[in-house]
Amino acid sequence: MPRFENEGFNPERRNRNRDIDRTVPEEENFYGYNPIDLNFNNRQKNENVVQDNQRRESGINPCDDFSQPYVNNTEQPQRFRSETVNDFFGHQSPQKPEQNKGDRHKKTHKNRPDKPPKKKGKQPHLSVGKSILVFILVLVLIIVGSVSVAMGRINYNEKQENKFAAADSLESSAMVKNILLLGVDARTGENAEQTRSDTMMLVSLDMKHHCIKMVSFLRDTWVYIPALEGEQRLNAACSSGGYQGVVDAIEYNFGIDIDGYAVVDFEMFKVLVDSLGGVEVDVTEAEAKEVTSHPYRYDHVKLDSGKYKLSGEQALAYCRIRKIDTDFVRTERQRTVMSAILTSAKHSSPFRLYNMAYKSAPYIETDMSKGELISFVMQAAFCITGDMHQTKVPFEGTWDYATIRGNSVISINTEENKQMLTDYIYNKSSDDINADENSDK
Repeated sequence: MPRFENEGFNPERRNRNRDIDRTVPEEENFYGYNPIDLNFNNRQKNENVVQDNQRRESGINPCDDFSQPYVNNTEQPQRFRSETVNDFFGHQSPQKPEQNKGDRHKKTHKNRPDKPPKKKGKQPHLSVGKSILVFILVLVLIIVGSVSVAMGRINYNEKQENKFAAADSLESSAMVKNILLLGVDARTGENAEQTRSDTMMLVSLDMKHHCIKMVSFLRDTWVYIPALEGEQRLNAACSSGGYQGVVDAIEYNFGIDIDGYAVVDFEMFKVLVDSLGGVEVDVTEAEAKEVTSHPYRYDHVKLDSGKYKLSGEQALAYCRIRKIDTDFVRTERQRTVMSAILTSAKHSSPFRLYNMAYKSAPYIETDMSKGELISFVMQAAFCITGDMHQTKVPFEGTWDYATIRGNSVISINTEENKQMLTDYIYNKSSDDINADENSDK
């Protein structure tokens, strides 16, 4: 006997339960529920039959190739979420409503303009850019550190105001930096500030016209010296008022604002030139003969005529030449060597420039601060790529030789030189200066 019968199982009872009508009576259907077919396979089969009938009514054979999907516009009742495919294959993001045909390929972002999709993944150029920035930062730190070491060897003086000329009476410009370069030839045991300045050269960095201008002031120029309260040769201002006395005298007579001074001993000239590996100068036969024929006067230096590189000792002897011509030509030789130094520095490596600055620093004395010196060097680096020009005061046609109180001096028209110097430093471009020089030839 089967096991179910021993347990009191009645097969007829199961058949009766299957035939019971479980539909909800119409009068008790309070919520409007439709009969639900819980057999998914049968429901899917019935739907396929309905679709085939609809195809036949539309003139489509169900056995044809269905490369073009059939679009059923008949509204279908919404299925329960439990009947969706997502319940069988995991969670899927809800499908977005279909957009219009014209906007099908557009990305709609609220309050955001259309942008191309961002590319995922690493962007190598960003890491390369960061590496370059780090390299530049390290290089700047090394340069600043090296410059600071060299500047620590310079002798600094306290800046003084000009007591004889008001600041608003002096011509100035934010685009022009004027530094007065003073060369002193003090012998052993002499106080350099109490000697007469042998070289007075104004170096102007003209950032407006992108050039460097050098102006030599002749030492025998007869002008008013404020520290002496009277007229005297210009180079006497140093022995009476020190380095600041020279600045005061030039500002008072020529109306040019001087931002600071730098004093160099002529011995520094040798160190400077040798650090650059020499400077190229064209030596005339008369100049070579003067230096070579007077060993005591020029420290036993020998020169040959022609264009070649001068060592530090040779360059210094060349600048000291004074017996064969006038002071006008002597200052021109000094500006020639200065131009050669700047040209050589322009083509030198950073290491050679640092070596030059480090060795020359102890021979320099200035009233500029370290910050002002750094600013001056940065501006010089900008202007040195342009042209370099040189001239002298007094200008042509504004002076005469004269004998005053038994002294052979250069008498000048001060007001005319003042106007011409102001125009040269602040107003004239390289083209203007070149045109003036060509017209004088």
